[in-house]
Amino acid sequence: MSSVIAKRYALALFELGRETSDVERIRCDLQEIARLIDVSAELVQFFDNPVIPPEKRIGILQEIFERKVCPLTYKFILFLESKKRLQFLGVICGIFEQLDAQARNIIQARIITSVSLSDSQIHAMTGHLGGKLGKNVEPVCEVDPAILGGLKIQMGDTIYDYTFRRQLEKFKKSVADNWRET
Repeated sequence: MSSVIAKRYALALFELGRETSDVERIRCDLQEIARLIDVSAELVQFFDNPVIPPEKRIGILQEIFERKVCPLTYKFILFLESKKRLQFLGVICGIFEQLDAQARNIIQARIITSVSLSDSQIHAMTGHLGGKLGKNVEPVCEVDPAILGGLKIQMGDTIYDYTFRRQLEKFKKSVADNWRET
């Protein structure tokens, strides 16, 4: 239920941002707010706490956000507060980011390898993926020493597993299947 509510608010903010040509500024604001939510348990508790009187809540929001975000983002935060929906702000930030990426034809690819990739390797990989998908690929590279070799690519809910371990599992299954057939 909360994601449905958050999606409506994110979509409304995104459309308003398009109308006012503020999508980029709002996106930057929401990225920073999402980062704050990730690192500040106190901020999350504040958003979730309905006991704090409205005047005090607005004063705190003013202190935190008024001069640090664009006016439209600030008005949106106050609007969420007036509707008692501030606890959805973190989810709204993520959904807004997805809407913006979709509008700009961008897909994020999480690339997990056993060693760091060079810039040219990343560029070649994202170029290949972008050509296959018809999208601009935004890479997020991670190193996982548990991977013996090869790589994993995650885009949305889809995972492409080209690790040595996975390839060996496929080979083992193939040999076992062929063994049973004979």
